[in-house]
Amino acid sequence: MVGSYQEFLFKVIIDTIPPTSTIFTTRDPNLVILENEVLKINYENRINFFGEKITGSFKRDEKAPFLFCNIDEAKNMGGFSIVPPSISNITPLDSKTPISGINNKNILLSSKSPYKIVGRVVIPEKAVLFFEPGVELKSIGKSGITVKGTVYIPENVSFSGYISFDVSENGKFVSKTKNFDGEISSNGGQLVYIENAHLENVNVSKTNVVVIKNSVISSINAKHIAFLVLENSTITNLNIANTREVILNNIDSTNSRVEGLTNINIYNLRSKSLTVADFSNIVIRFSQIEKVTFERGVYFHGKNVEFASLKLNTFCVGKFYKSKIEKVETLKSKLLKRLVEIENIVSDKKSTIEDY
Repeated sequence: MVGSYQEFLFKVIIDTIPPTSTIFTTRDPNLVILENEVLKINYENRINFFGEKITGSFKRDEKAPFLFCNIDEAKNMGGFSIVPPSISNITPLDSKTPISGINNKNILLSSKSPYKIVGRVVIPEKAVLFFEPGVELKSIGKSGITVKGTVYIPENVSFSGYISFDVSENGKFVSKTKNFDGEISSNGGQLVYIENAHLENVNVSKTNVVVIKNSVISSINAKHIAFLVLENSTITNLNIANTREVILNNIDSTNSRVEGLTNINIYNLRSKSLTVADFSNIVIRFSQIEKVTFERGVYFHGKNVEFASLKLNTFCVGKFYKSKIEKVETLKSKLLKRLVEIENIVSDKKSTIEDY
């Protein structure tokens, strides 16, 4: 918006599009060089998970990954990225016997691949397990790794057989590999970061921070998460409950449900069905959804959205700007609109629909 008033000129920009990337380079063993200012994500904390802004360069931590994102002047966040811990002081594991006894800072080498795993292996709190690109891990029967310390899996790592990863206590799990046949889950933990994955199920609960990007996943169930980010992914069934802060950016989904006092910001969601319930707060921008249902005390703000049908049920408030809705049904709810096209309205006597 550009205009003038007497001798003053003004320009106002309203920006609701999140940044898409962060640019950085690493120099071994532990230096990271940033090309732009980034916002650190404190995954050790369930309340104050937005840390300080960082510019220039910094040194990698010995055992913990570094999670950050780009943030623009309008405080839109995007381009979530992660830097692995330092590779200094690391001990290679031998592949002659199945993996066991991870107590220090260890790495699986491609030159000694394949490695084998039998049963369940625990990564203790102060331990770190790295995978080198090109490593293959073979499961003898169904196997699993419990992550209480740190596990870092880069691209081009392959898994043979069913291997599950379960994150708990102060665990930090990072995976960037596609070749995965197994399940990733958590019951606690500080961080779950998944990138470029093709997975059937991700079940995360009570984890401080969860980031999933550039992935294709059949089912995600997330509950009691402090901060959840889903970017540039296809998710068939998405269920989110009792989560403090959620960001969805560029997501294709068949069925999505959000409930239980969840705060969610959505950019570019394409879905057949979205249900939001139980006093959740939701903002949606630039999205196309066929069937939308708000139930029991939901507050909604929408901009540039297209819905085939919208139902507001029991003390919901929906506020729309510059949007298109084919059919609206309201029951004991309120709909505020501005520059909104609505073809069909069904409303009870205890509902209100008005311009603002």
